[in-house]
Amino acid sequence: MNRLVNIIILSICALRGYGQLTLEQCQTLARENYPAIRQFGLIEESTDYSIANASKSYLPQFSLLAQATYQNDVASFPEQMTTMYELIGIQMKGLNKDQYRLALEVNQTIWDGGASKAQKDIAKADGDFSKQSLEVELYTLRERINNLYFGILTLSEQLIQNALFQELLESNLKTATAHINNGTAMQSDVNAIKVELLSAGQQHIQIESARDAYCNMLSVMIGKPVGSSEKFAKPLLQSITEGINNRPELQLLAMQSAQFEAQKRSINSSVMPRIGLFAQGFYGNPGLNLFKDMTENKWTWNYIAGIQFRWNFGNYYTRKGNLQKLTIAQQKIDSQRETFIFNTNLATIQQQNAIEKMNKIMADDSEIIKLRTSIRETSEAKYANGTITVSELLRDIIAESQSMQFKAQHEIEWLKNIYDLTNNLNN
Repeated sequence: MNRLVNIIILSICALRGYGQLTLEQCQTLARENYPAIRQFGLIEESTDYSIANASKSYLPQFSLLAQATYQNDVASFPEQMTTMYELIGIQMKGLNKDQYRLALEVNQTIWDGGASKAQKDIAKADGDFSKQSLEVELYTLRERINNLYFGILTLSEQLIQNALFQELLESNLKTATAHINNGTAMQSDVNAIKVELLSAGQQHIQIESARDAYCNMLSVMIGKPVGSSEKFAKPLLQSITEGINNRPELQLLAMQSAQFEAQKRSINSSVMPRIGLFAQGFYGNPGLNLFKDMTENKWTWNYIAGIQFRWNFGNYYTRKGNLQKLTIAQQKIDSQRETFIFNTNLATIQQQNAIEKMNKIMADDSEIIKLRTSIRETSEAKYANGTITVSELLRDIIAESQSMQFKAQHEIEWLKNIYDLTNNLNN
């Protein structure tokens, strides 16, 4: 009776319904539980700061300067002129050799040659590349979860078939026992069936232990307790979009190319002129009016403002070389992309062949089971009539059980091959 209950429970695992753990749920939970997922927020925050900093290059730039100097000579009038000024009552004291200045300077960029925009593009491209690198890392989780999940389904089916096999053996054990009581069978017949029953019990323990181990590993991956009584839904068929490869590795290569393009714009902007406004106000001695400072020699307020055009030609020396380095790096990316697509296409062909092979194998599974069941039922009738031995009966019982196991395994393997193909193309 207990085995019959186990059969019913395990059979439910093969159906899809409420209260069951699905492959999609496991994929989502594994992604959320993966420690690296927390880096997405950090990358986003770092990118925002980098873009904000690049945007601030157009804000007014303030600087404060305090300066005290001593020089060996200063501007002065010829002695004849100072003498003439003295005759009319003007004392020409001259400038002090010790000079002082306290200044506040403001610079406002009008055009920076596209440097700030290039920096923002680089920051965004770097952020996108970092996030996509994580996506590639998280993508590998899918295959690991798939292997665990389909492994559990396979072991669950084996437990179902093992329980059915034991039920059938117990039924024939009762028949053999009844024949002994009637004097039409020997004790060795019962012993032979008991041996198979004990072996089936050992197989049940091994399969159950393996299933528990898979459940424990899945539990760690998804961060959710997965007990031996957990129900697992058989995944739905996936739709495959032929010829479309959405692998995150390709997107990562595309984002690396975007990084190179942003760096090219930054290099080109480095050789462009800069235009800006500036203003400086200072309190010092001497001031801007040197003639007045020569006569009065005191601290004064002064300011100067204007527009500035600056063009640094030094970056032209390295511009061509830096652009060529990026071009070579881009060519390497193109080569990596072609190699990746080539290998992915090979894997796709292999997986498509595996699916086709399983389709052909599965086509005869039901007919094989039907024939094996008919042979087993005939053997049971022959054994009841004493025309065959128990060994021949057990051979047919085992053959029928194996055909049922093969059918269940073929179905799960076929479904897994389809999921492997969709995972290979990231559909």
